[in-house]
Amino acid sequence: MNSGVINSDEKYAIISGFWNRILAFLIDGVILSFVGLILGKSAFDLLARLGGWGCLLGFCIALLYFGLLNSCLGKGQTIGKRIVKIKVIDRYGKETSIGRSFVRYVILGAPFFFNQAVIPQSAALTPMGYPVCFIIFGIGGAIIYLYIFNRKTRQSLHDLVVGTFVVKAPNAAPVGFTSIWRGHLKVIGIWSVLVICFSILSPILSNQGLFLEMLEVQKHIQSTGQVHAATTIVGKKRITGNGENTFFQAHAIWKNRLDDPDAEAAEVAFIVLSKYRDIMKKDFLIITVSYGYDIGISRAWTSHHVRHTPEEWIEILNHKNM
Repeated sequence: MNSGVINSDEKYAIISGFWNRILAFLIDGVILSFVGLILGKSAFDLLARLGGWGCLLGFCIALLYFGLLNSCLGKGQTIGKRIVKIKVIDRYGKETSIGRSFVRYVILGAPFFFNQAVIPQSAALTPMGYPVCFIIFGIGGAIIYLYIFNRKTRQSLHDLVVGTFVVKAPNAAPVGFTSIWRGHLKVIGIWSVLVICFSILSPILSNQGLFLEMLEVQKHIQSTGQVHAATTIVGKKRITGNGENTFFQAHAIWKNRLDDPDAEAAEVAFIVLSKYRDIMKKDFLIITVSYGYDIGISRAWTSHHVRHTPEEWIEILNHKNM
C-alpha cells in the first residue's frame, strides 16, 4: 500500500516555507515589472492598442521567465528563488523538464492574467465568460487555498498537477511525504462546483431589470468602435447633513490617445442620456475616459473624469451641436 512516503532510510529534501516562496515570487514580480516598464516606455501606444490582448503579451513574457528558469534549464530556480535559496524539484529530487515547467506556470499564471485582462462586462456575463470565471475564481481560489492550508507538502494546484515541490536549495534528495490530506481535495472539489454554478447563474441573473439596462448602455458605448471596453455603475454617495446623491458612472477605455478628453467624455455621456431611461432621476452623471495599457506585469493609464448633473450634460451637448 502506498503511504505517500519514499524510502524512509533516505535523506529527505526540506520543503520550503510559505514566506520564502512569497518573497521569491515578489522578487520575480519586481523583475518582470521592470521589464514591463521598459516595454511600456518604448511602445506605449502599441500596447494601448492591444487592449485586452495586452495581458497575453505579458503572460507570454512571464511564461518564458518562470517556465525556463524553474525547469532543468534554470536548475529549478528563478532569480527570486536563487536569492531566497529555494528551488523546484520532482518527488525524486530531480529538476523538472521544460515542458512540465511551462504547464506548471500556465496553471499558476492564467488566473492572475485573466483577472487583469480588459474584458467587457457584456462579454464576461455571457456563456463565453464561463471558462474565464472558472479560471479566475475556480483555479485561482484553489491555488490560494492550497498555498495557505496545505502545510504538509506546501504544494499548490500547479505543483500537484505536474508533481513538483519547492524545497530549500541546494538539494538533490527526494521528498519524504508526497501525498496531501484528502480533505483538501474535497474542499477544492466543492469550491469548483460552486464556481461552476455561479458562472452559469450569473448571466441569467444579469439579463434582468436594472443590470440588463446597464449592459445595454455598455454595448452601445462599445459599438462606437472607439473603445476597448466599457463599464457602468449605479450607486449612492453620502453627503454632509445625512443626505445622499445618486449617480450613474460610465468608464470607457479608449483605443486611441485622448485628443480632446472633454469631447470624448461628451460622446459617452450622449449615449448614456439616450439609452438609460432613468438617467434624469440621478443627481449626477459621471464619465471617465481612459487611455493606456495593462499587460499584467506592468500598467500605465491616463484618465479624465467629468461630473455633471444630467441637465448640465444636456446643456453642454446642445451647446456643442449649435
